Amino acid sequence: MATSAIPGYGTLLKMGDGATPETFSTIVEVNEINPPEITLKTDDATHHGSGGWEEVIATLLSGGEISAKVNWIPTDATHNESTGFYAAMINRTKKNWKVVLPDSTKTFAFAAYVTKSKLGTPLDKKMTAEITLKITGAVTVS
Repeated sequence: MATSAIPGYGTLLKMGDGATPETFSTIVEVNEINPPEITLKTDDATHHGSGGWEEVIATLLSGGEISAKVNWIPTDATHNESTGFYAAMINRTKKNWKVVLPDSTKTFAFAAYVTKSKLGTPLDKKMTAEITLKITGAVTVS
């Protein structure tokens, strides 16, 4: 039987501009994206009548964090300190984001803060940035 696996090549990370209607710009030169890790939090509801088994109830969903690695282009509008992901972090700006899987098979849409921007300037390699987005609110999958 042939596989139905889909390569990750072509996945896009997009940042919204906050305008109405909102325009999303693709973050350039992304080479790795880890989509949202959605988790369901639970609370222990075990009581004396639980028959010796733990019982839990579902509470909050969390969108968690997204990490991405990029070839850092400090002058690019999607990276820089004026309009890029770096600006969103230093200005503490919540932005709307999208992760679009190859061939638009699925899109994850969410609001998030850039909480980390680890820049790298090695002597003998390309400049890089590792960014982390902390999701606030719901993640919509379409």
